[in-house]
Amino acid sequence: MKSLKSLLTLSALALAVSGSALATNNPLTAVKDNAMIEAKTTLQSNVDSTKDSVAAKSKALKESAVADKNALTKKVDSVKEKVQSVKENAKASDGASVKETMQKKADDAKAKAKEKVNDTQEKIKKSAKVNVNNADAATLQKLSGIGEKKAQAIIDYRNKVGKIKNVAELSKIDGLGETTIEKITPYLTF
Repeated sequence: MKSLKSLLTLSALALAVSGSALATNNPLTAVKDNAMIEAKTTLQSNVDSTKDSVAAKSKALKESAVADKNALTKKVDSVKEKVQSVKENAKASDGASVKETMQKKADDAKAKAKEKVNDTQEKIKKSAKVNVNNADAATLQKLSGIGEKKAQAIIDYRNKVGKIKNVAELSKIDGLGETTIEKITPYLTF
């Protein structure tokens, strides 16, 4: 039994020595080691390149931020000067506050605009002519002095008699007096 144990021990020792010898002489180990060294070198080169790129971009961003800050500061200073100038002008005015002055200007502008609108509406009313034979009730009611009943009377007369040929024929319609006919005559066509 002792000799079997000795034999097994020797066999294990022989295997260990031969395995160690094979491991040190293995060509794959050399390729693996070279690949590792090459990968480390490439990785380090990439890291260094990235660091340089980040540093350059960081520097450019800082310079841009400083330039933007300086430009913004100049604009703020310019606005402050303008505000100060407006305040001084407001104080130098005839004692009226800026709010009162602006309100007066706004009221004047509103009045002028309203006047223009009224003038334009009046011109449109005067220039628009209504064809008595084709107009509906709503269109006829736009004429001065013509309400719902008079418009319906004109339409009823037109339906009963036919086309209205002239102003004289309007006097035959119930509800239309001479005054109304005189007012609307410049705005009518037949």
